[in-house]
Amino acid sequence: MNKFIIILIAVAVAGGLQAPVFAQTSTSQTSTSSLQALIDSLKQQIATLQAKIQTAQQAQQQVREAAQDVKGTLKLISGLREGMSGDQVKLLQTILSADSSVYPEGKITGYFGALTAKAVKKFQQKFGIEQVGRVGPKTLEKLNKWLEDNLLTEEDSDKPGEGKRFCAIVPPGHLIAPGWLRKQDGVKPIVPSCQVLPPGILQKLGLATTTPDVTAPVISGVAATGNTTTSVNIVWMTNEAATSKLWYSTSTPVQATSTTPSVSSSSLVTNHSVGVSGLAPSTTYYYKVESADAAGNKTVSAEFSFVTLAADTIPPIISAVAATSTTATSTHIIWTTNEPATSRVWYGTSTPVQATSTTPSVYSGSLTLNHDMALSGLVASTTYYYVVSSADAYGNSATTDQFSFLTASQ
Repeated sequence: MNKFIIILIAVAVAGGLQAPVFAQTSTSQTSTSSLQALIDSLKQQIATLQAKIQTAQQAQQQVREAAQDVKGTLKLISGLREGMSGDQVKLLQTILSADSSVYPEGKITGYFGALTAKAVKKFQQKFGIEQVGRVGPKTLEKLNKWLEDNLLTEEDSDKPGEGKRFCAIVPPGHLIAPGWLRKQDGVKPIVPSCQVLPPGILQKLGLATTTPDVTAPVISGVAATGNTTTSVNIVWMTNEAATSKLWYSTSTPVQATSTTPSVSSSSLVTNHSVGVSGLAPSTTYYYKVESADAAGNKTVSAEFSFVTLAADTIPPIISAVAATSTTATSTHIIWTTNEPATSRVWYGTSTPVQATSTTPSVYSGSLTLNHDMALSGLVASTTYYYVVSSADAYGNSATTDQFSFLTASQ
């Protein structure tokens, strides 16, 4: 009897049960009724513990069966190669697309084409399998192992005639885990269409449903800058990212219609800058600016105006004309102008030099202040006469009086 009591107490303690505390006494002093009460109490606690264990085991079995229902229903059952099609190819493509380094295109077409074969080779390379581009026994084993380790669902496509589609279930926590995002270069993952995420995850991913934006951008700081005789730059700001559009006209009020000249940009920005060219000099232009946010809310500003600069009718001033570095067969004609202008030298051995198409000349269309034109192929010991000409950006041209130089002797 002593042995039996000790075993029961040990079982109770090991099972986390509280054994009744009783004073140490000899068997001879313990009445038969007290021992029986103790035994009955321990039996009851053991029965309760066994019931709890059975309940836990049943719950674990249900979890295992549920997991098997999800994972065990999808499996690649045969080899696949280029030219084949069907749901098994779709399943293959779904597995491959789970790894962007293997199948960056991620096309789930159901047809085993060149892209799929290329992805299979990358999958085989990753797992040390001969890269043959078709699914044989070794590749099939690895693919099915992936299916065992990852959740994948099968559902009917909502597109007519498309048949089955497969969807990888991404653990929600992975979608917002910093480490996982770093592996994706900080780009938020694309959530599978067949996956329903918890509201908290949707909020963190910025995918939670929000109130539609019905407020138009606020336009401020409208100004005309960089005025020239034929162009201007219009700038403004908005309190949110929005498109840019400028309506302009020489008549007022400006009408924001399709018949009014305009310049626009669809880029969503907060600092706007729109350039206009082909304007008339010394002219007043009226304009309005328009911005629309990503939700299509649009604002048109009040009317503003600017005046283009007067046309330049003054030709450049030419000075410091000289022949330098003269040799028997060449020289350099140099001069300066007070504004950027083109360069031309007319020259000949007879006087006066005529600035015509039949007279030899050298020309540069670059607009510069310091001019240097090289003459070559000259005759030794000969006097040459020349004139220089420069024209500014507005076509105003100036031509000098005649100059001369003497080439060196041989």
